[in-house]
Amino acid sequence: MATYKFEQFKVEITNPIIEVVLVNDNIIDKKCSIGVLLTTDTAKFGLGLDGFKYVDTWEDTDILNWVELELKKYEV
Repeated sequence: MATYKFEQFKVEITNPIIEVVLVNDNIIDKKCSIGVLLTTDTAKFGLGLDGFKYVDTWEDTDILNWVELELKKYEV
């Protein structure tokens, strides 16, 4: 069970369902910004993650794995 804390939210988010809801691909710079929805029994939290970079192309699993790694930075 993971618990997350983000600066923009004044609560700790415990054991959310994590969904990638948006991938904005900048094909010129080969980087993406990712929209993520964290859902608990009582609330939904949307956040944007930036910094996913790729060389030639990316697959959905690349995005999902990157989001999982990024979220570890916010675990408490």
